[in-house]
Amino acid sequence: MNVDDLIQLIDNVHVSAFSLETLPTYLVPQEAEEFASWTAGWPRMPRTPDTHEYLRELQRDVARGIRWYRVHILDQPLTAYLRFELCGYLSNREAGEEIYVVDRDTHPDLGDLHEDFWLYDDEIAVRVVYDEEGRFLRSEPGDDLEHYREMRDTAMRHAETLNDYMVRRDLTPETLRTTV
Repeated sequence: MNVDDLIQLIDNVHVSAFSLETLPTYLVPQEAEEFASWTAGWPRMPRTPDTHEYLRELQRDVARGIRWYRVHILDQPLTAYLRFELCGYLSNREAGEEIYVVDRDTHPDLGDLHEDFWLYDDEIAVRVVYDEEGRFLRSEPGDDLEHYREMRDTAMRHAETLNDYMVRRDLTPETLRTTV
């Protein structure tokens, strides 16, 4: 699947878009400069629908009744990238995306969930494949739709909202800068 195929899928979502994320680090070129600044001690600038096209489109979809939601399965200790990403999720949440997280080691049935994917309208699965360092390699159709629905349901069954997770662990954007 190429980028145009993915854009077409996203543009044609009618009901929901779910994402499962499982990696401790994603090496995303678009985030490299911001991540480097953040790890050097600069605050992460909040993104808003006014300043970020993705968030503008997300907010528009949610206003039309499309559910956008994700679960990130976290491994402890949190990597610097995951702490950075948790801060970034706050902007997504403000734009209307439902953000859930869960610590892998708290639930034995999460141990085998190491595959990132999107599930569009509960009818189309797209595997997202990364190398060992977290660099994007490719997207490809997920052939066994029921398998992806089961992985989603397992992750959701154990996940908690980002807000609940951060409150329970006493995390703030400031404390996420330090090793957790």
